[in-house]
Amino acid sequence: MRPNFFIIGAAKAATTSLSSLLGAHPQAAIAEGKEPHFFSFPQVYGQGWSEYLKQFRHCNRQLAVGDASTSYSRIRYFPLTIERIRKHVPEAKIIYMVRHPLKRMESAYVEHLCTNPRIFSSINDIVRRQSMVLDSSRYWEVFDAYRQVFGESKIKIVWFEEYVKDQTNVFKEVCRFLEIDDSYSPSFDVEDTNGRDNAPARMARLGRQNVQIDTTWEPCTRQWVIEQLRDDNCRLLSHFGRPPDYWGNLY
Repeated sequence: MRPNFFIIGAAKAATTSLSSLLGAHPQAAIAEGKEPHFFSFPQVYGQGWSEYLKQFRHCNRQLAVGDASTSYSRIRYFPLTIERIRKHVPEAKIIYMVRHPLKRMESAYVEHLCTNPRIFSSINDIVRRQSMVLDSSRYWEVFDAYRQVFGESKIKIVWFEEYVKDQTNVFKEVCRFLEIDDSYSPSFDVEDTNGRDNAPARMARLGRQNVQIDTTWEPCTRQWVIEQLRDDNCRLLSHFGRPPDYWGNLY
């Protein structure tokens, strides 16, 4: 078995949730460990295609076999990703999950504190010093790059806000996109998430129980981020018929 669809991100837009629900679908499967990062990370790609396919040895003739690696949407940092996917899986279907760009960054900052050895003092600190956090909200840039290679019909945009509001129906839409049984009702008991609720416990395991989580935006930093993303995000919203105020008063 080999993958025929990819959940490419964006990070902190419910990719873990969706991939876990798809992994429980009888006609779908997700790579072991969820995020192989095969097509993005040079050291992993260098291990070879045969080694990568071992991530799918648990699969058994499922119709939809997926790889959910959020690094596949970080095309500024891993520019060979799309071409590598095209080379190995030319008929791939792409699922791209997007979210209010600032709230996604806040969640990414919290996740960073839970997993990364480097500590940033606040959301303002991380967006100024780690460009990937901001660039991961350049949704049109990523969508357009994948569209040019795979075609728009092979890409499904999942809007985080609509997913959390009506998870069942959005899941059915994804099933139809993947051409698997959309009458299947997922059990949300199997859903995995990396949400903020469990962040203190995860931070404590790293000895960071006294590290404060500061997601309060400085006005000047918030405005700078908005200006960086305005044109990109507005193009995406317009293309998919969402109003400029879809994410509130950003644009």
